[in-house]
Amino acid sequence: MDFDWKDFDAQMKGRAGIEDCPIPQDFEERLEKRLEELPAQARSKKRLGQRIIAIMAAVLILTGSALAISPTLREQLSRALGLFEAYTTPFEGASAVDQGVEIRLLSAMADEYTVRIYLEVQDHTGTQPMENICDILIDFLTPKEGTEIQGMTSGTKLLGYEEDTHTALVELHAAGENYSQMRDWNLCIDGIAFYYGGRRESIYGTWEIPFTLTPLETRTVSLDAGDHSDFHTLKISPIGIVLEGGPDSFIQTDNMNVVFADGHTETAEKSVGTGGTGHTTSTWYFSEPVSSEEIVRLELPCWTITLNGTDQGSVTRK
Repeated sequence: MDFDWKDFDAQMKGRAGIEDCPIPQDFEERLEKRLEELPAQARSKKRLGQRIIAIMAAVLILTGSALAISPTLREQLSRALGLFEAYTTPFEGASAVDQGVEIRLLSAMADEYTVRIYLEVQDHTGTQPMENICDILIDFLTPKEGTEIQGMTSGTKLLGYEEDTHTALVELHAAGENYSQMRDWNLCIDGIAFYYGGRRESIYGTWEIPFTLTPLETRTVSLDAGDHSDFHTLKISPIGIVLEGGPDSFIQTDNMNVVFADGHTETAEKSVGTGGTGHTTSTWYFSEPVSSEEIVRLELPCWTITLNGTDQGSVTRK
């Protein structure tokens, strides 16, 4: 009995629809072209098994990038990003494999001080506890031309896990450098750490993923270092706030109240602070993206920073 290819095609399309896996544009045309390039025996009805295998292989080749992230993990990433999703740059086909673990770059966003990178980490061996990832060890972030940029701080957050495919969804962030001129990046990872059973274990390898990313526009305000604050520069992006100071300034360790032109106030959460010879840097992150031009005042426990009118850039002690 002849195999009903039309029925098979309809079943496959129906299954793809149920699984929320959209069929790429011009899929059928590309599939037929790929099948015509196969050896003649693979097209023979007498070799039905080979034909089905060839079709499935072609499907994987043609739709691999579309299936890089499963519907479940895609929904988890979208929920985790929230309104920030519109500010991320998506990537396809950016991945690296070592030690039986594949790391795929899904999307990223950055401002002048912070970069957030979203990854799928899949264990093809089925032996690693991917649901217990606690740290992605960044070796360095460097432009392709070779000038190394070392992140002063970095962190890893596990956003989701898919047991069937042994795949973890991870947010990786690094901060502490001036990323304003960065366009061509190279993410180098040299290890993955897990925490389970009361202990930490790691696997080591080399995962290197180049990508292109333009930092978000940042509002920069020069401050007057008033009242002996020694704060000289403020930078605000949709992601967060960076306050830079001189040798007599102090790292700020409290949340910040952000006042907008319409009168409402939001809280920016305190993040890392760094200090070195002659300077300090304090940072805060927004829970949702903001329009920096709408901010008129910043309130810290000991300081008020005015960002509108003739007093823009003034720092006063409370």
